Amino acid sequence: MNTTTVIPKAKLTSCERWKLDSFDIPSTEASIKNQQSSNSAQDSDKSAAAQEIETLAQAAKEDGLKQGYEEGYKNGFQEGQNNGYLEGRQQGESEIQAELNQVNSVFNNLNEQIQSIEQQIAQDILTLAINLAKKMITQALTVHPELILPIVQEAASHLQGSEHRLRLFLNPEDAKIIRQYLVEQSSQENWIIHEDTHQERGGCRLEAGGSEIDASMEMRWQRVLTAIGQTDDWIDQ
Repeated sequence: MNTTTVIPKAKLTSCERWKLDSFDIPSTEASIKNQQSSNSAQDSDKSAAAQEIETLAQAAKEDGLKQGYEEGYKNGFQEGQNNGYLEGRQQGESEIQAELNQVNSVFNNLNEQIQSIEQQIAQDILTLAINLAKKMITQALTVHPELILPIVQEAASHLQGSEHRLRLFLNPEDAKIIRQYLVEQSSQENWIIHEDTHQERGGCRLEAGGSEIDASMEMRWQRVLTAIGQTDDWIDQ
C-alpha cells in the first residue's frame, strides 16, 4: 500500500524555477577565449617564424660553412699547389745542379785523363825518337867511320891557340882514321894521338896543358838530351 506525503505550502522554502542553461559563451569569457586563441595563433606564428628563421639561419650557416669550406679548400689548394710547385722546382733545380756538378766532374776528370794520356803519348814518342836517333847515330858511325874527323876538328877548335901540344885520346879504330887523314892531307897539325880502348867509337877526349874537352859519345849525347829536358844513357843498361 503506497503512502503519499503532502508537504504543506507553509513549510515550503523559496525556490526558483529551473531553466535550461544557454550554450552561449559570455562576452568576457569569449573575449578571453579569443585573446587566448589569438595569443596561441600569435605564438604559433611566432613559433613558425622562429622555426623558419632557425631554418634560414641553419641554411645560411650551412651555406656559410660550405662557402667557407670551398673558399678554404680553394685557398688551401692554391697555396698547397704554389708551395708544392715551389718545393718541386727547388728540388728539381737541386737535382739538376747535382747532375751538372757530376757531369762537370766527369768532364774535368776526362780532361785530366786526356791531358795525362797526351803527355804520356808525347813522352813515348819522344822516347822513341831518342832511341831511333841513338840507333841511327850508331849505324851512321858504323857505315861511315870517317865521321869521327869533323868531331875531332870541332873539339880541337876550342883548344886552338894553346902553346901546348894537343893530345887526342881515341878508340883504336878511330885513331887509325885520324892518322890516315893527317898523312893524306899532309896536315901540319901538331897532334899526339893516343889509343884508348875505353873510348867508344865516334867519341874522343882532348887535352892541352891544363885544359880538357870531353867529346865522348856519352857526354855529347847527354848535352843534347839536357837541352830538350830529357835524360837517357847513351849506353843502354
